[in-house]
Amino acid sequence: MLAFVEAYELMRRLISPDWPLADRHAHEVLAWERIAHLDWEVPLQAAVLGVPHLLSALQWFYFVAHFLLTSCFFLWLYRRSRLAFRLYRNAFVLTTAVALVVHWRFPTAPPRLADVGLIHPGLGAAGLSNPVAAVPSLHAAWALGVGIGLVCYARRPVWRLAGALYPAAVAFMIVATGNHFVLDAVAGMALLGGGFAAAAVLDFLPRRGVEQSGSSPGS
Repeated sequence: MLAFVEAYELMRRLISPDWPLADRHAHEVLAWERIAHLDWEVPLQAAVLGVPHLLSALQWFYFVAHFLLTSCFFLWLYRRSRLAFRLYRNAFVLTTAVALVVHWRFPTAPPRLADVGLIHPGLGAAGLSNPVAAVPSLHAAWALGVGIGLVCYARRPVWRLAGALYPAAVAFMIVATGNHFVLDAVAGMALLGGGFAAAAVLDFLPRRGVEQSGSSPGS
């Protein structure tokens, strides 16, 4: 998992940002949101700005917690259930691989850099990742996966409750900080659903083959 994440980050850094195209795509996403009445970015950030230092705190959480909490989740899940770990590992890997292709073919600037009425919190990770990889949001995708895992496999109710709230909290964070549009989060979560479906099929086929070979005549 660590090797895959490092390889993914390396590939993202190798993608040269096409800012004019990324800015155009960002405004297309905003136009789609307006049609669907999902353009909540500006009023949401305005509400956050009413609480001193909250925007900066959310931005720090955006950069620090994404990998840390996901890594802790996988370490815990590996000890909790090896079968579940394999399913979630494969789902996350497939989801992230497809997202990388989308980032390459459909570069999209984050709303805080697309001149749509949001401010830049002042923090950034220039040079550490692809800055035009807003669609789909892997923060939202990974958070949904972590949340589902906690709900399904945690023993204590408090952790199951945390799992139920975590995806919504991350979605709020990424939109309020201007790092993603609402549709970015929706796309990321939908992509994770496809990742789980594909991972389940990949997990089922080998076991099905073993069962069929075990039940064949003369076995």
